Amino acid sequence: MRIFITALVYLISMSMFGQLSNESILVDGLNRTYLLYLPSGFNSNESLPLILNFHGGSGTANDQLYTADMRDLAEDQNFILVYPNAHPDPNSNQETNWQVVTSGDLPFTVPNPHSDIIFIDNLIDHLHTQLNVDLNRVYALGYSNGGGFTFDLGCRLNNKITGIGVVARTMYAETYNNCEVTHPTPIVTILGTEDYVSNYDGITYEGTLYYHSNNSTNDLWIESNNLIPTSNLSLIPDINSNDGSTVELFSWSSEDECIDLYHYKVNGGGHDWPGTFGNMDIVSHEIIWSHLSEYGMNGKLDCNSSNINMNTAILSKKLTKIVDALGREIDHTTNQILFHIYDDGSVEKKFIIQ
Repeated sequence: MRIFITALVYLISMSMFGQLSNESILVDGLNRTYLLYLPSGFNSNESLPLILNFHGGSGTANDQLYTADMRDLAEDQNFILVYPNAHPDPNSNQETNWQVVTSGDLPFTVPNPHSDIIFIDNLIDHLHTQLNVDLNRVYALGYSNGGGFTFDLGCRLNNKITGIGVVARTMYAETYNNCEVTHPTPIVTILGTEDYVSNYDGITYEGTLYYHSNNSTNDLWIESNNLIPTSNLSLIPDINSNDGSTVELFSWSSEDECIDLYHYKVNGGGHDWPGTFGNMDIVSHEIIWSHLSEYGMNGKLDCNSSNINMNTAILSKKLTKIVDALGREIDHTTNQILFHIYDDGSVEKKFIIQ
């Protein structure tokens, strides 16, 4: 009887909580591995979003699980969570680095003999077949080298990746030069101004550009997504004054506000994953998911209905004047706090950076 009760308690606990498992898939003759987390009550008859979360250079899936543990989010918001493992690179002392070099044209670069893009391409198909993944909602995020690979996925596997979030990395030159965006792709980036591994201003060595600057990276996605090239600035509350850093949010939107780019500038931040180590004013994986979860492959999930209502509201009122913080009517509309006053009495506060 005691054995039966123990087994019953175990079965009940398994039904109440999600399951984390070690999985593998054969790709191009290599056994590729990953951690899989299914939320409690998972039912393959329901098509769920998929989150791919990539570790940094020389790291592991377990390292990234510790750094960016999204299991509570998966439980609360019902999505499938995967932490893939990079395969050891024979060109780099068997380190587990994600492949972001495909040609080796840049000095000191040699591409891996295996393709991580093909691995993730096959993995998405496999998870869709086995678990009924919602292919309209497949998101990727990553740290450092894993962030560089996430940019790569956003460019070279854009037909399968809905949106991306990147922490502590800008775009590698080869990714930048071979980026093909085929659908509106939401982007969230988080980068410290004092990150000396992934420099905010990019990395040029002996006259060769290896990593683009943050501004250049933003420019590519602004152009690819046809966003308005002026940004809005929001200050993030400095809830932890002892972490030596503060956060500003720069955002860009399309004219119809169906697609966005979000950049969290961590002033004084290093090569960190804010929320786990470094800056503690934001939690990187929570911030990224809060943005990306709003989008499908064609932009915001509620874009059509929300835009109809928004456009109707805009057409029904007219801008009467723009004033500054002192109440002075003004024509210069950038690099200062402004108040837009409409004929219906409503007021919008804006800060636009040119």
